[in-house]
Formats: sequence, structure tokens, C-alpha cells
Amino acid sequence: MEVKVYNFINLDYLDMMSDGDLEMKKVMLDMLFDELPTEIAKMRELVNSGRWKELSSVAHKMKSTLSFIGCDTMTAANIDIETSCKYGEGNFSIISTNMEILESNLGNVISELKIEHSKL
Repeated sequence: MEVKVYNFINLDYLDMMSDGDLEMKKVMLDMLFDELPTEIAKMRELVNSGRWKELSSVAHKMKSTLSFIGCDTMTAANIDIETSCKYGEGNFSIISTNMEILESNLGNVISELKIEHSKL
């Protein structure tokens, strides 16, 4: 059994969902390469325009995407964003800090996902 050691991701959930189907896992990883940067960029746009309710909706949607990559840091930041702006009033300081966490981890997460993808 191959030991998987990553610093930013834990693909146990993705592995469980793909149930040994490597082609399915590859398709799911391809989806993540597109979806993660797109959704985080959309979140940044919503922060910059102060559209808190929409930001909460996107953050809510991101929970399922982030569950596939198992990055606890990004998941916690995303939950803080969703919670902070759930009722249409965002705490800009909390949201801004957590957006920086999402954005700063994105490159490392994508790099590790690409390593996993290259093994398939």
C-alpha cells in the first residue's frame, strides 16, 4: 500500500468517493483544478463589492468542494466566511483574513492535487 504524504491535502474522502475507480478520481481532480480557483476568485469579487449574502452562498457551496481535498485550513477559513456573512452583514476584518488564507493556500493545494493527478 502506497503511503500518501501531503502537507496541505488529505484525499481520503476523495478516495472513498471514487471507490477505487481511478478514471473517476482523475475526472474529480480535473473538476477541482477548474472549480477551486474560479470559486475563490468569485468569492474575492464578492468581498470587494460587499455582497455578503452572495458570498455566504458561494462559501456554502464551497464546503462540498473543499471536503474532497481535505485541507482543514481552507475548510475552517471558508466556514468562518460563510458564518460571518450569513445574515447579510459581513465582518470585513474576519472575511478579509479568511480570504487571504484561502488564496494563500490555493497554489499549494493545486500543486499537491497535480502531483496526485500525475500518478493516475
